[in-house]
Amino acid sequence: MGPWSKLPVDLLKIIEDHLVLYIDKVRIRAVCVAWNSYLPKLPNHQVKQLLWLMHPLKNNTEASHGLFNPIDEKIYKIYLPEARGKMFKGSSYGWIVTVEDIHSISPTDIYLINPLTRAQIKLPQRTKFADVVKYRPDEVDEEFIVRRCYDVPNDYQFVEDFIDEMSLSSYDVSLALLRKVVLSSAPCDECVVVSIYGQACQLAWCRCNDETWTHIYTGISCFVDIIFHKSKLYALTDIGELFMIENIESGLGTKVTKIASGVPIPKGRGGYLAVCSDGSLVLVGRYFENDKNRKQYLVRTIGFKVYKFDSGNSSWVEVKNIGNDILFVGYNSARSISSHDLSRCKKNHIYFSDSVRLSSNVDENENSDSDIGIFSLKDETLESLPGLQQPIWPRPIWINVI
Repeated sequence: MGPWSKLPVDLLKIIEDHLVLYIDKVRIRAVCVAWNSYLPKLPNHQVKQLLWLMHPLKNNTEASHGLFNPIDEKIYKIYLPEARGKMFKGSSYGWIVTVEDIHSISPTDIYLINPLTRAQIKLPQRTKFADVVKYRPDEVDEEFIVRRCYDVPNDYQFVEDFIDEMSLSSYDVSLALLRKVVLSSAPCDECVVVSIYGQACQLAWCRCNDETWTHIYTGISCFVDIIFHKSKLYALTDIGELFMIENIESGLGTKVTKIASGVPIPKGRGGYLAVCSDGSLVLVGRYFENDKNRKQYLVRTIGFKVYKFDSGNSSWVEVKNIGNDILFVGYNSARSISSHDLSRCKKNHIYFSDSVRLSSNVDENENSDSDIGIFSLKDETLESLPGLQQPIWPRPIWINVI
């Protein structure tokens, strides 16, 4: 028998197309260098997968990352030097969004990285957002001059509070003030990338080959989550209001429609948007309490509430049961997967990872415990994620390949 590297490429691709599990796609590329180079950079398969929790190893200094499988409770190593030293800001369609650590040579860089193929796409830098007035890399801890808000909310009376300028550090702007990034599809010419950014938590978009981020004029601030659904962008505010945003590429011609009033969700990053397996849009509210037993100010997840969007009444309706669905929330684009596809998963449960910046006065480092676990909607109980060592820093992220 000849070496594995001599297997005909056509046969290899047929084998890869028939693989269902994410880890099997990782393993086939790890057989030899030739197979890794022969297989396509953008895997083309449509089976819905369980999401895996991707996390750094050894304080983000290793070239490898861990992939935690919540079913078999094992951690698989993947060689991914492209993500070493980077922080996660989103994951969609099997790609992660990363920003550079503030100590790197290029602390304003933003990348899309495919953990499976190691392909990467550079997005416009953090300096290319509308809130940045000036970037001064030599001014330590005051590298950025930014506007508080580029697009003043329609109902805000104190305009001067929003348009004045201030000096901030690279940490504040590149890490803390880039909240989340989502994709409309897997990267391609038509893919639109949208982010929540700035002190006012507003929106911007770009394409993968653009040189700058373009502000989306909505007249609204304090967005906490965004999602693409049926070719439209939906955005959730910190008071639970839901907006449908159309024509984002038309600048001032963007159409913004409020389609649901608010519900009481926690301030900050306590709200997520997801699409259930039946196609319905849901809001996932995440509730916290302060951990007073720690020396540092920390928060802990204590529960969740789920609301389904009622398009007929333009409102949110609380639901206690999501049937066979499983929700995954965190820095990733929140996902719902049917347990029919993954019978070993816990239906009617929420798998959650860290997605909250604990406090501006907390030193977010490897000594801070991670807020990761599983919540049962039926019993309203919490449990830890078995087999996962904590703490983890930087914060991990759920990823999948579609």
